[in-house]
Amino acid sequence: MNNDSQHFLSNVAIIRPILILLMVFYHAFAIYSGGWMPLDGYPSVRVYWWLDWLSYSFMLEMFVFVSGYVFGFQVRVKGNNKLDAKNLFIGKFKRLIVPSMIFSFIYIVLLQDISQSIGKTLYDIINGVAHMWFLPMLFWCFVGVWVIEKTKLEPRIVILLLLLCSLCSYPSLPLRVGYAMYYMFFFYFGYILQRKNIKLDRFYTFSWIIGLVVAFIILFPMLTLFRESLNELLLNSDERFVAKMMKNILSNTAQIIYSFVGLSLLFTVVGYVHKNSSLSLPTWIINIGELCMGVYIFQQFILKALYNHTALPVILGPYWLPWVGFVVAIAGSLLLSYLLHKTKVGRFLIG
Repeated sequence: MNNDSQHFLSNVAIIRPILILLMVFYHAFAIYSGGWMPLDGYPSVRVYWWLDWLSYSFMLEMFVFVSGYVFGFQVRVKGNNKLDAKNLFIGKFKRLIVPSMIFSFIYIVLLQDISQSIGKTLYDIINGVAHMWFLPMLFWCFVGVWVIEKTKLEPRIVILLLLLCSLCSYPSLPLRVGYAMYYMFFFYFGYILQRKNIKLDRFYTFSWIIGLVVAFIILFPMLTLFRESLNELLLNSDERFVAKMMKNILSNTAQIIYSFVGLSLLFTVVGYVHKNSSLSLPTWIINIGELCMGVYIFQQFILKALYNHTALPVILGPYWLPWVGFVVAIAGSLLLSYLLHKTKVGRFLIG
């Protein structure tokens, strides 16, 4: 294996488990941040609100960036056959849409109201229920890169156009296209870094890390409070569509700024550690990385079951529940992923 591929495998293998921890943490504390409905009788805990938004601040953007980064590497190393429409669309449909639909159906049966109409249920399953929304959104990102490659536009122009799409994205568009509009900028940015083999070693320095840390410490709380005030205005507003769209653009702008800084910080820290360390990557980190898809699928099942269908919220109370939920969801989803990965069907679903 050459040094380039070794570096690639190492930085992605380190980043993925970190993102999985952030994702499970976010969901464990989502009852305090507005991500999930609060539990009856539970008070508002502002510290948990901040911790939850911190874990969410760049987590999904980084997930999408890494997906594009991996795909760009595959295209560069394996050639344009990775961009063959038939292979790409069928492969990603199996990898993303099929698991999304299967686990969406299971989620509805186990954790949601099944009295809704068949048409509404089928539409929800196609869209991706609960956290499964991320998978069809990611599918559209791969489709988007295929379209972009066919246009042969200059990457700088594409990045500017995608940034504009991200700013103007509207989540309510069907089939998760609105979400894809927002995240496509991050996907393509990661893709083009590897597709063009752009070297970033000069940024893997302690001074860059300090600069990004300071920028994130300043920008994240300031822009998070700005977005919170905008969301309150949107919820309480009877303004026209144009005014609401402008507020949505401002909120997206704030989110893109601090998420990009956070993404850059994590990527730079991992690059710095890899650049200055002579130690080989532990096998267990690589093995955990292979279970990330399964952890992503199972953790919300576990947390929703614990929070809404057990006596744990009453037994533990509002301050201990999210911590215990976080630990149980991590351990339980890793175990379920490991066991499912041992089966042929499981490997097909969670790869």
